[in-house]
Amino acid sequence: MRIIALIGFALVALLCGAALLYLGVADAGDGNARAVLPIVIGAVLAVGGLVFLRKGFKR
Repeated sequence: MRIIALIGFALVALLCGAALLYLGVADAGDGNARAVLPIVIGAVLAVGGLVFLRKGFKR
């Protein structure tokens, strides 16, 4: 049960990170300089989700 929860949280983090990354890049394409924060947070969430997803599938 613990592994399933880990994989679930990793997938949610990966999905949210990818969405934030996409929205930040789309906002930066419009010339908005404040788009750096969503890009950074999205990248961190996406990488964290991938790391935890890998940990969950290794167990």
